[in-house]
Amino acid sequence: MAEFLTEKQKADLEFFYSKFEELFADPLHKHKYVLVHNKNIEGVFDTFENALTDAVSKFQPGEYIIQQIISKTEMTGFLYSAYAPA
Repeated sequence: MAEFLTEKQKADLEFFYSKFEELFADPLHKHKYVLVHNKNIEGVFDTFENALTDAVSKFQPGEYIIQQIISKTEMTGFLYSAYAPA
């Protein structure tokens, strides 16, 4: 795991990995974006922008992750594109 993740984000990423097979098996979730906060799936979105908008309206920076449900070999993280230094 990347060193720039907070402890909360690391825990949320591990939670995402633990739920990946279940999410990927659901045809309604494939290729969607999952917002995870405190080891809970807070929403599944069609676009990254929608997931980020929802996350920013509810949570502080460093308290959530957004992951796309693609495949086990094609994990895509969006922290870099969403990160804006204070």
